[in-house]
Amino acid sequence: MSEFCLHYADALFSSLSPRERKEALNALEAFTDRLLSDPDFFELLKSYNLTAKEKRDVISRVYGKTFSSIPHLIPFLYVVSDHHRMRDFPKILSCYRSLVNEEEGVKEGIVYSAERLSKQRLAQIEEAIGKRLGSKVSLHMVIDSRLLGGVKVAVDGKVFDGSLEAKLQGLTRNLKGGTLS
Repeated sequence: MSEFCLHYADALFSSLSPRERKEALNALEAFTDRLLSDPDFFELLKSYNLTAKEKRDVISRVYGKTFSSIPHLIPFLYVVSDHHRMRDFPKILSCYRSLVNEEEGVKEGIVYSAERLSKQRLAQIEEAIGKRLGSKVSLHMVIDSRLLGGVKVAVDGKVFDGSLEAKLQGLTRNLKGGTLS
């Protein structure tokens, strides 16, 4: 992760109380979802054609009331925008999420899938892996078109391979060995 992203994330993290950090994470995730699902809004906040004041006005009008219960969040968005780092906001969010997860003892990992997983399916996989590791798990999804099906999960230096390719390789080994499991 870029060092500057961690600096932004750490500045916000340090400015909030432990009970505010999780609420801020949820708010930042909603903000990032909006950026990624509304390209016009994202382009507006990344634009060099608007002044810092104009961008602050947009942020304030759209999120001022929504984020009013979380101190420092709107000023944080102003700083990110003023320094032309809005294009890096998803990375800043990722760093912030890592800080919150570390504080809460949540292990982070990656789930590789041939196609986008639903939030429900992702939660099921996180729960299953969490049970195996004896810890809460937060997985970030990566689409891997090389996978034929199934998922592969990497957490805490361990790989859980439930991909179709791994299952076929296991079947091939069993058939070559003369046994079926």
